Order: sequence, then structure tokens, then C-alpha cells
Amino acid sequence: MRRMHAAALVPPVLAILAAEAPAHHAFSPVYDEARVITVAGVVTEFRFVNPHALLIMDVTDGAGKVDQWTVEFAGRLNLSEFGWTADSLKPGETVTVTGNPTHTGSARMFFRRIVRADGTELLPGNAQRLDTIEEQRRRRAREREQQK
Repeated sequence: MRRMHAAALVPPVLAILAAEAPAHHAFSPVYDEARVITVAGVVTEFRFVNPHALLIMDVTDGAGKVDQWTVEFAGRLNLSEFGWTADSLKPGETVTVTGNPTHTGSARMFFRRIVRADGTELLPGNAQRLDTIEEQRRRRAREREQQK
């Protein structure tokens, strides 16, 4: 009898969990995949956390008004697989961020690319790893050339 009661609870629990998972990870209800915007500003905070890393930055418009923007990333675990750390972005650093804006026009976007003041780029996922691998190849080639 107890097994039957426990078995009867499984479908409702699975239904609740299934409804929660897409609600948390859905991209398109929040961000506009068809549009890409770019903003420049100063990093105030980089939260290297799960479920989503966040960059908070101050963006000054043409009239001198400062808006606080939030840039959402994949989670810490996903980013760390591609070489990201808690020190990848530091407060006070000037950056230009490109990403997908919200449908509501709020000061929030989903990260696609960051360019630092010195011109170096931070990219999401595989692109970041490929850049790192390519840079390592270039470095090794320069080292071999210097040894000759």
C-alpha cells in the first residue's frame, strides 16, 4: 500500500520539476535573440556565481546620466571550463559589452562579447577556449622562434 502511495507522488513531483527547469533557464522569454546591442562603461562588480554569473557596470549616456547595467552570463561552472575566473573582470575596469537586450528595454543584457580598454576580448564558451588555444599556439611558435 505504501509503495502505491509513493508511486502516486512521482508523476506530480516530476511535473513540478519539469515546469521549474525551463522557467529558470529559458532565454527567449527574457532576452531578444534577434537584436544585439553594445554599451560601454565601468565595471562595478563581477559576480562569478551559479546559476548565472553577473556583471554590474555603470554606463554614462550622452547627457551625463549614469545607468547601472546588469550583464548576465552562463554560470560559474560553465565559464570556468573555458578559463574564466572570479578575476576575469575587475571593478574599475572600462569595458565595452555586446549582447542580447531584454524585450522590455531594461538596462540588462545577455553577454556575447566584452572588449577591454586594451583591445583584448572575452568571449563566451567555445570561442573563448579556441582563442586561448590559438594564443597558446602563437606563444609556443614565438618561443621556438626565439630559441633558434
